[in-house]
Amino acid sequence: MYATDTILKFGFPLGVLGGARFRISFLFPVTMIAIIWRMDDLLLGLLATAIVLFSVLIHELAHLLVARSAGGDMDEIHLWPLGGLEEPYGRGYLHDHFQTMLAGPLTNLLLALSCMMTLSAAQVSPLLSPFSGFEVHGGEQLSVTAWRMAFMVNWVLFVVNLLPVTPFDGGVLLRTYLSTRFSDGESRDLMVRLGLVLSMFGILAGFVFDVSELVALSAFVMILHLYENIRWYELAGDPDEFPVYDITEQHDRSSAEFFDEGSDLSDSPSESSDASEEWRLQREDTHVQQECEDRPSEEQQVDDILQKLHLNGRDSLSNLELQTLKRVSDKYRNRRQHN
Repeated sequence: MYATDTILKFGFPLGVLGGARFRISFLFPVTMIAIIWRMDDLLLGLLATAIVLFSVLIHELAHLLVARSAGGDMDEIHLWPLGGLEEPYGRGYLHDHFQTMLAGPLTNLLLALSCMMTLSAAQVSPLLSPFSGFEVHGGEQLSVTAWRMAFMVNWVLFVVNLLPVTPFDGGVLLRTYLSTRFSDGESRDLMVRLGLVLSMFGILAGFVFDVSELVALSAFVMILHLYENIRWYELAGDPDEFPVYDITEQHDRSSAEFFDEGSDLSDSPSESSDASEEWRLQREDTHVQQECEDRPSEEQQVDDILQKLHLNGRDSLSNLELQTLKRVSDKYRNRRQHN
């Protein structure tokens, strides 16, 4: 998923997971308290929270694995109760981006179908509405309750993440598609407008049908898009906020300057008894080899983007082109700093 730098992204660092920085949103403890309060049972509330945490973590790990298999990566995994707040980045190919973003919801769908195999149709049908709520049946075995919880959580994650608004995966996919048809400014403007309209309807519907979860979710989306709207226009009006595009002043220079030789990027790892350090160094070597393989196509992409930027201006670039240019520029700048 995608989100802007707001207080809504505040989280607690928990170390490194799968080579990416791992954080958990402050909304998770808040959600845990809300779940325990609504269920009026500490044990069941903690069980439901654990299922949510596990399901969301699997969702994000699916994004991470598919992103890496497609030549991309994720620097950070930032969990919130409905997925992640950090978007994977790739090599700028549309089909790779679609595969990466669909990996999370499809994983939750598979988990939901697996849970459904242990339940009867009468147990599953009341849980198909994402905001129907969860009822604990008297005398029901704890294992059956856990399977019903797991089904509902993963089904909700699948359905909600298909919504065509950010920060959900469906919104990221729609934004990616729009960026291929319109300029970056136009696609962002359309996404902000869509997010505000749908969140407003969601709040009204939540009040009308007395669904507090829908009100809370819609309010979150509305605040996020209001900030996105303000932030985007501030950036659009302040060229200093886009230092990455200063390289257009030197567009005649060969784009090969963005890439150092592979031998400069990796040093021979010293012998170490620390297994985790050895694993990290091996992963860096693999990443360097992948960069060397991708370098010719990436250089051509940068050449094409710089030429388009020079002739038609920044607004002519798609969102994927902006991401590619920023990623390569950051890569070049980081290497310059370490040399």
